[in-house]
Parts: sequence; structure tokens; C-alpha cells
Amino acid sequence: MAMSRHLRIPLALAVFAAVSAGLSLDPSSALGLYPVYGLIFVLLAYEDRDIKFLLAFLCAAAGFILPRFAWQDLQLQRSLLMFLEMAALLGFAWLTHHVEDARKDASMREEGVLAEGSRRLRSLEEELARYESHKRTLLDRIKFQSGLSSSIQHLSASSSPEEIKARLGQLIKDQFFDASVDLAPGAPRDPLEAWSAERKVSLLVRDSAADNRFSARDFSAGERSAMVVPLSHFGATAGFIRLSSQRPERFGTEDLRAVELLAAIAGVATENLYLYERVGELAVRDALTGLYTHRAFQTRLEEEILRAARSKVPFSVLLADIDHFKSYNDRFGHQAGDALLASVAAVIAGRVRAVDLAARYGGEEFAVILPGVAKTEAAGAAEELRRAVEAQPFSFGGEPAGVTVSFGVAEFPSEASIPSQLVRVADERLYRAKKEGRNRVVHG
Repeated sequence: MAMSRHLRIPLALAVFAAVSAGLSLDPSSALGLYPVYGLIFVLLAYEDRDIKFLLAFLCAAAGFILPRFAWQDLQLQRSLLMFLEMAALLGFAWLTHHVEDARKDASMREEGVLAEGSRRLRSLEEELARYESHKRTLLDRIKFQSGLSSSIQHLSASSSPEEIKARLGQLIKDQFFDASVDLAPGAPRDPLEAWSAERKVSLLVRDSAADNRFSARDFSAGERSAMVVPLSHFGATAGFIRLSSQRPERFGTEDLRAVELLAAIAGVATENLYLYERVGELAVRDALTGLYTHRAFQTRLEEEILRAARSKVPFSVLLADIDHFKSYNDRFGHQAGDALLASVAAVIAGRVRAVDLAARYGGEEFAVILPGVAKTEAAGAAEELRRAVEAQPFSFGGEPAGVTVSFGVAEFPSEASIPSQLVRVADERLYRAKKEGRNRVVHG
């Protein structure tokens, strides 16, 4: 362990005093004692330059003064002694500077090593921080992507647009639990949504105070960051997803992409649901008249027979046929015939109850199922429909024409016990109505 400064300086002074005293008492031993002064500079190698030069001056003075007491009659020896003393003094000074320079070089090397170590440590810390940040980002992405599959399944499994909206809102709230989330259908409500609708792109506002696209009044109170993502339905904007936070820089590009992805999934799910319902509707609806198809009529007829058998409540079936329909086709063309079918179907559909089923039975024939209605009441309903069609103005090529309809009525279970039998009874009465002059209702 290095000697402390409080010991080095007193020891150096003690050496100086001892050597000087020896030179004074025995000048003849100057050549042997004087080099001992070098111990002083060895002891003071790590001290300030001022202290070293002060002691060097004292040693030099002692070297010039003390030798005069020895060899006074020998001029040559005295000169030689003085030369040797000066040489020794210069040697001691060189040794002192050499030791000091070596100490400084060692100190500089140590400082360089420490600086390099500190630089490497900072570099490792920065690298570790980047790694941690990258790891957190990857973990967040993995977490989001792992939940994305279930999100797609949840949205795709929705059975209505309302359910899709509710699930989409919950998914976004789970992802951005500290932000305000709003799903709004319809037209833009504020300048931010208008900006998004005009450009048909999403909007990201990192800091409302620094965004020069909008003024402060375009944001709600305390709103510092926001995202607006349009909801698309078959290429048209159907609404907006709006997220806002009172914290600036709350949302980033990755957040915007995540919401855009969820919005796209919800849009596809909504479109698929619409198409599915549309396909299902086309499967049971007649494309020309909008009424139910013959298959849908048969399915519903079987269901009503089972229901009526359990409840002991009768129901009735109407079969209708447009009178002289072939002559309309032959005279005015098939397009006019199609228009006539659609018009008569609209009259029938507009005058039946919500629980009734009106169908295009085939060609120019129509069928109506009236649940819970006995034959007499069903005949009255058929008469109302007959009068409504008769009163409806029809025109073909600018020429007015009168259109009438004939009806046959049958009741379950009093007149039939199976679907085919019930339809046959109604069809026979329709034939009778035609045979008896058309434009009438036959029910017995």
C-alpha cells in the first residue's frame, strides 16, 4: 500500500535534516552523504512540483555551502566535488521527472482503460435497452396476433350487424383499455371524421397541439391524441371507429394498423352476413314478384299442419289465378305479363298479415296461408284481395286494362288431413271459380 502524504513529507524533511547535519559535522564525507538527498525526491515523487523544486533548491544550496568546509587547500578537488554535486542534483531531478512522467502515463492508461470500459458499458446498456424494447414490441405483436385469430372467429360467428358492432367495440376496448372508444354509424360528425371520409383513409393525430391539419376547436375538451378509422360496407363508408386520449403520443402507426385490421375484418363479416341473408332470401323468395317460392310455401304448409294438429286451431289456404293472363301476354308481350305479375303480387303482399305467407305458386298462380283463420273468414279475406286487384288501375302501353283474379279456399283439418289433399281441395275450388265466370271466390 502506498505511503500516505502525511508520512511522506515529514520523512522527506527528516532525511534532508539528517544529511545536512552529517555534511556539517563531517564535511569530508560529502561524497558519501550527498547522494542520500535522492531519497527525498523518491519520497516526494507523487507530490506537487513546487515542493520538489523547493527541496531541490535547498539540496543545491547545501551542496554549494557545505563543501567549503572540506579540502579548502585543494582547489581541484573542490571543483570536482561541486561538479559531482551538480551532476547528482541533475540526476535526481531527471529521476523525479521520469518517475512523475511514468506515473502520469500509468494514470492516463488507467483512465483510458476506465474510459473504454465505461464506453463499452454504456454501449452494452444501450444495446440491452434496445433489446428490451424490441422484445416488448415482439411480445405485444405476438399477443395481438394470438388474439387476432379468436377475434376473427368471434366476428365471423356473429349472427347480426348489431352483434358484430358490439364485439368489434369490445375487442378495441380490450386493446386500448385506457382510451375512449366510439363506433358511430352514418355520416361524419366532426372535422376529423369528415377529413377521413373525404380522403377515404384512416386518420392518426399523435398530438393535437402540434398537428397543423386541424385547429384546437376541432378536438373535444382535453383530447390530445386521436385515431379515426372508416367502416366500409361494399366500398361505401358506413361509419367510423373513433379513439381518443388525453395523453399526447398515445397512438402510433402500429395501433392504427391494428384498428384498421379489425375494421376490415368486421367489414368483411358484415358483408358476408348480408350476402348470406341475401342468398337465403333468394332461395325462398321469387325474384320477379318478391313473394315466397313454391318450395317455401310447401315447407310452411307442412309446419302449419303440425302446429294446427297440436293446437286444434284450424287454418286456411287460398289459391289465386289471374284471369285471362295468357291474353295479356299475347297482346302486350311477356314484359307486360311480368309487370302484371309483379303488380298483382304487390297488392296481395300489401294486404296480408305479418303471420301470413304469400307465395307465387307457379306461373300466374298465387297461394296464401292464413294461420288460425277458419274457412269463412278466409273467404272474406280472399274477397278483399279480389276487390283490391279489381280496383287496381293497370295500363299496358298507355292503354288501360282491367285485371281480375279468381280464388279457391280450403280449410285444415275439416277438409283435408295432409298438405297435398288441402292444396287439391283449394285448387278444385279455384277451377270452379274459373268455370263459373272468373273474378270470384269459391270456398264450398
